[in-house]
Amino acid sequence: MSRFVLAFFLVVLSGTSLAQSPVPSHVPTPSATATATVSPTATVSPTAVVARVNGVVLTQADLDVKERGIFPYFRIHGGQIPAKAQEEVRGMAMNQLVLDELVYQETRRRKMIVPEAKLQKGLRELRGSFHSQKAYQEDIAKKYGSESAFERSIRRTLLIRQLWDQEVTRKSVVTPAELRAYYEKNRARFVRPEAASIQSISILNPKNATEEQKQVARKQAEELLPKARAAKNYEEFGVLAEKVSEDPWRVMMGDHKWTHRGEVDPQFEPIFSMKPGETSGVLESKEGFHILRVNDHQAKRQMTFAEIRDRLRTDQEKERRQHVAETFEKRLKMAAKITTM
Repeated sequence: MSRFVLAFFLVVLSGTSLAQSPVPSHVPTPSATATATVSPTATVSPTAVVARVNGVVLTQADLDVKERGIFPYFRIHGGQIPAKAQEEVRGMAMNQLVLDELVYQETRRRKMIVPEAKLQKGLRELRGSFHSQKAYQEDIAKKYGSESAFERSIRRTLLIRQLWDQEVTRKSVVTPAELRAYYEKNRARFVRPEAASIQSISILNPKNATEEQKQVARKQAEELLPKARAAKNYEEFGVLAEKVSEDPWRVMMGDHKWTHRGEVDPQFEPIFSMKPGETSGVLESKEGFHILRVNDHQAKRQMTFAEIRDRLRTDQEKERRQHVAETFEKRLKMAAKITTM
């Protein structure tokens, strides 16, 4: 098995044990960040104190684990978090680190325990992921010093999860009766507007186009119109769109999928009166000139409870979970003495 199995498991446990907490869900992506640079914390000792929670010391090493859990791309950035992301990632990691400790301390106050069978089952699964007992023990020794220290870490994480489940996850469940009541009260929100499935061929204006340039673009579109109208089906129109269109949908055969009434510019409203298989004339927008083919229609209608039940449950529980988590976190922090460095 991969030598990173254990490391990954620990990141999952300690880095995201409170994945449903109010910690922001946005994580910077490689494309949105700068080229990797040396982090300001790179020379900080792993034992340096970064926070104290009711007198318990949290170290740079603890924070590093959280940061790498939040920003898993650090390996492809030379082992560093990109400069533009450092402040945000550190803030998120610190919040998780402190919150984990607060939740753990609360488990101790309540005298909670992890069922031994549950702990041993997890450990057996971990051991089984290594090609040998020796490899498992060597990895444990390198990261934790001893197997007993590792087990304490796993036990701590399981306790945190156990309390979070009790105080947040379970209290965020929305019952079928609550879902039905919400649906009935907000039926107007679940009306699907009229929609048309369309493809497009577009000739776009240059940036800051002059009237002369716009006329050139219009002429190109008008020259393409007979070819577009000659297309007998979705595939033929799509092939033409791939060849000549200049809008982003050209890579998908010009296919926009379903476009709803009220979500399109007024000049495109004719698509809702066109028949399936019909192609428009040249339509102008501020971006350029467009030829649209309608492939299908959906009439406006009330969506049934059965259709939206699962999505509604997900949305309602997410909203409730955020509120419950924020309330729980606030309660823990109000009763705590927290110092961050």
